[in-house]
Amino acid sequence: MTAGEIVLWVAVALIAAAGLVFVLQVLMVGITFSLLYGRVQHTFSRRALFSDFPEIKVRQEFVPVTRHRRLAVYHLGEENKKGLVIVSHGIRDCAEGYFTEARGLLERGYRVLLYDATGSGASSGRSQRGLPQSAIDLHRILSWAEKNPAFDGLPFYLYGHSWGGYAVCAVFCKGEHSRVKAVVSLSGFNDPGHMLLESSSTLTVHFGRFMYPALLFVQVMRFGRAMYDTAEKGIRAAKGTRFLILHAEHDEAIKLNGASIYARRKALEDAGDRVTFKVIEGKGHLNAWFSPAACEKDEIYEARYRQMLGRFGFQLSKAQEKIFYAPIDRAERIALSEPDPDFFGRIDAFYGGEHDLET
Repeated sequence: MTAGEIVLWVAVALIAAAGLVFVLQVLMVGITFSLLYGRVQHTFSRRALFSDFPEIKVRQEFVPVTRHRRLAVYHLGEENKKGLVIVSHGIRDCAEGYFTEARGLLERGYRVLLYDATGSGASSGRSQRGLPQSAIDLHRILSWAEKNPAFDGLPFYLYGHSWGGYAVCAVFCKGEHSRVKAVVSLSGFNDPGHMLLESSSTLTVHFGRFMYPALLFVQVMRFGRAMYDTAEKGIRAAKGTRFLILHAEHDEAIKLNGASIYARRKALEDAGDRVTFKVIEGKGHLNAWFSPAACEKDEIYEARYRQMLGRFGFQLSKAQEKIFYAPIDRAERIALSEPDPDFFGRIDAFYGGEHDLET
């Protein structure tokens, strides 16, 4: 065998090995996504559930997506006439997990529409699929709501957190939604690709950024061009809509000056006063909308939960979660879920067109 043939065989072997490693990475990513972002239902909760407030009427309805798929929506405050707020929830959660936000908005006189995204709650789907899915589902819900005579005469507003914070901005990449007057995005990410890079070590069970190419490949194959829909592009496409971009100061899930929409504030300066950026001081990714008393009480439970995770791994089993949540009764859930009046006062002022949002 000549030297040239040896070099050729070595090159082929290296390419084959690299291909095999990449295939194994893709398989590992698929398994990890199914573990982390499989079907989400609230079996246990330390937050208030629909059943904890029987005086608040919740009407469930299903929006057909395809012949065999549907999204669950929940109508609250149908007697309210101030406007319709559609709430887009975070990943690894579902509509009921955002009942506190709904209550805060109901108290301000808004009608609220919650919905379960794909793979969440009562909606169809074996998993939540990935980061672009939230904007896809919101576009479906918005398109349905815009044609629904039950909402005639109501101004539309959007509120989204985290995965939903991305959705309420990126949804305008999907088409025109001129009925939406104002949007509040809390701790949302800007770009699914950038968010994958920032969170890759968590998404791949701490294998690190070495797995990022496989992560990106899986998501691009699943979503195609939707992977390139960013919150910034959506904000620019929504010419007549106002945006309030909020981000928690101590957010560890989506870094304030990392993959967040907030980090794009300089790039969006040309949008003028149509886009407002604010930092919520002293708060984290999962408590920005709770009252100070609720946050203080919740810190105790959060410490206990992290202690259990340290003992049993990155995810508790249903039996372990049952043990953790067993002592938390209805009164405690309500106390842990008290809305922050200042937070919802700020949102109400923004929806009403006020630009001085200092609290």
